[in-house]
Amino acid sequence: MKFKLLIILFFSAALTSYSQAVMVLKSSGKVVIGDTSQISTPGDYNLYVQHGVLTERVKVSLKSTSEWSDSAFNNTPDLSQVAESINKSNHLVDMPSASDLVRNGYELKSMDASLLQQIEWLWQHMIRMENENKVLQEEIKILKNSLLIKKD
Repeated sequence: MKFKLLIILFFSAALTSYSQAVMVLKSSGKVVIGDTSQISTPGDYNLYVQHGVLTERVKVSLKSTSEWSDSAFNNTPDLSQVAESINKSNHLVDMPSASDLVRNGYELKSMDASLLQQIEWLWQHMIRMENENKVLQEEIKILKNSLLIKKD
């Protein structure tokens, strides 16, 4: 029979006999910080913190380039597709809905990649619009010149 290690740290208020676990290291290796009776430990994560984590830095690593949005330039949706997605589901193409986020939360790495993809798509649309604008400006210039010639 295996001995399972369960370490519980207790915080005791100085004037009461009430004790509450504030940190638990479970035998599975999961660490729970906060009111341990109020925190569930779903998924295959190792750290669960009740009221959040404050830090000056977070570094997220990628296992492969496929986890990033480099392919965004190859599959930019038309603006009509974006408008259809917004009208139909009230959010952008390839972005989760608010109800999905409430149900499932999100992985920081994948959300960063999704947001970068949206930014890359915006830049592509801006570049295309700038090029179209230059063509239209040249056409306007030609039309103005032809009108001036006809007046003479």
